[in-house]
Amino acid sequence: MGSSISVSLMSMIEEGVVFSFGYWTVKPGKEEIFLEKWQKFAQWTLNNLRGARWVYMVQDQEQKNKFISFVPWESPESIAQWQQSPKFKSAFAEFEELCDEVSPGTMREVVHVRH
Repeated sequence: MGSSISVSLMSMIEEGVVFSFGYWTVKPGKEEIFLEKWQKFAQWTLNNLRGARWVYMVQDQEQKNKFISFVPWESPESIAQWQQSPKFKSAFAEFEELCDEVSPGTMREVVHVRH
């Protein structure tokens, strides 16, 4: 790979979309209430904070109590503002009561393939 291609690739990676995500293992039998609370929190996020583009939650088709959520953000600063909000802290306290495991994180897009 030539140096100009490497520089272009690194520039694209650095400018990639930033995502917050969560891996959720919900206590058996609590899936419905978890999804209701999570959906309300997701809607609050979109309505009240700048920077969130959309919100997704996907469910494992074999282990129905396992979920992954992800949100693309305009910037890491937007994620930090969201995570520091009192609403975020109270919502995550509720989610932790409904889950056996919660693993949040942040990732940056490095490859995006479109049709």
